[in-house]
Amino acid sequence: MKTLIENTSGAGRFFGYLPPHGRYLDNSEDITIDGDLRSQLAAGRNRYGRKTELAELQADCDEGNICLTEVADDCCSSSSA
Repeated sequence: MKTLIENTSGAGRFFGYLPPHGRYLDNSEDITIDGDLRSQLAAGRNRYGRKTELAELQADCDEGNICLTEVADDCCSSSSA
């Protein structure tokens, strides 16, 4: 699974919870990260739990500052014989 994150805030912003150490996204810019972002933050990515970052992520979702989309990994392959 991957997570697509799009900045829908109307302006360029720094999102401190985006791995690995925060990331600036222009308005309407998107990035794709491996895995589920919420699970990564909850697990602490091999360090302390990130309750503050989870709260910031939820607030940005609630306020419409970002759009999160879970993307399934492509497991299909086609080949011609």
